[in-house]
Amino acid sequence: MKTSSEIIVRIAERTILIKRLATVFFTFLIFFNAFAQENIYKNYLSKNAENINLKSDANWKILKEDAEKNQLIIFGESHGAQNTQFIDFNLLKFLNKTVGTKNYIAELDYAQAENINNYLKTGNEKFLKTVFHYLVKIHAQWGNQDFYEKIVNIRNLNKTLSKDKKITFTGIDVVQDHEEYLKLLQKIIKGNHGTLLDSLKMKIDQPYDDANMASVSMFAGKLDQKIEKNAAAFQNLLGSDYPLFKYLIKNLIYDNKSVGVNRPEGIYRNFKELYIMQHLENKKLYGMWGFFHAHLVPFQYIGGDFISKLVDSDHPIAKKIISIIALPIDSKYNVWNDETKSWDKKPFSYDNDSLLKVEGIEDVKELTRPNSKTLFKLNSPASPFLKSGRLLNGTSPQGKLVGDFKNSDFGNQYIILVRNSDWLHPLPLDY
Repeated sequence: MKTSSEIIVRIAERTILIKRLATVFFTFLIFFNAFAQENIYKNYLSKNAENINLKSDANWKILKEDAEKNQLIIFGESHGAQNTQFIDFNLLKFLNKTVGTKNYIAELDYAQAENINNYLKTGNEKFLKTVFHYLVKIHAQWGNQDFYEKIVNIRNLNKTLSKDKKITFTGIDVVQDHEEYLKLLQKIIKGNHGTLLDSLKMKIDQPYDDANMASVSMFAGKLDQKIEKNAAAFQNLLGSDYPLFKYLIKNLIYDNKSVGVNRPEGIYRNFKELYIMQHLENKKLYGMWGFFHAHLVPFQYIGGDFISKLVDSDHPIAKKIISIIALPIDSKYNVWNDETKSWDKKPFSYDNDSLLKVEGIEDVKELTRPNSKTLFKLNSPASPFLKSGRLLNGTSPQGKLVGDFKNSDFGNQYIILVRNSDWLHPLPLDY
């Protein structure tokens, strides 16, 4: 007969065993649920995917319905991968052909876009080279041969299009190339002899110097107040150029940090202003922008940017935006090396937290092949990506990247996995 102490020990042993079995069971259950959940995502993605063949014009089938129903398609990419330039041109051709998109909303300032438009109209490469000379000078990743050739290809495409379908650029960025910006202002006020413009002429007709731009920005702030008080007189003097003149002056003010308009806010304001000025209300719009500019949601600790600010507004286009985000893996990109004064070719892969490891990236990696470009639609009916953060959130050396879904069900409706892209080929430094 067992003693009471032996019975107590046996009960304790059984209790420990039951607890261990329960721990194992619940661990297995959690693992099984996680595995099942990942299978839900992967199964959905496998049924909502399209290979993009850049040598063909028969792409973007799963995008067509959204392109027809919405007004603005925004393509977001982290600058540096060559294939996104090719994708941009292929997508632009598709949208132009199927839904009549001819307004390219560009990550350029107004004057830069005007130079590109002048090239597209005339074929005179001095206009295009002016834009790229500046980009090379400031060591911008966009100062590259692949971007340059894309603009040439757009001009060649325009030659095949009727007048009502030719593509033009609208630059909505804050002032980048100040020298060209002031030249555009000079062109607008040239020949106007009213005293209202005398002080401006004196300010901007002197030889250009970067060091003078802070002074020009402060001057623009005072001039803007003068314009507000004497709107009728300025309108009478400048005629049809008045709205653009006022717009350009306003952008020079944003250079003054004390005004409190950062770049994302300036871009957002510029879009709203040019949307009216250029009568874009019923036009189909498209553009390729940097990664953070193009998401429908802001990221926690980073804040809103161009598209997320637009989505979070009462603008008529707010609910008519489709966001496509490129995610390169096993690729390369160009990074300026300030020590060697040259461009370095660096690894570019969003499955690695040394740059950015995107949550769920392995799902799309397993569903694609090397050297492919694959479009995945995330907003089909019964999508598991609704407010999920998967293929949006990520981990970088700076910390966790988390989207805020307060105003949108999706961070972006599409992603395109770009595998094994080469880098953007830098233009010569003396370009």
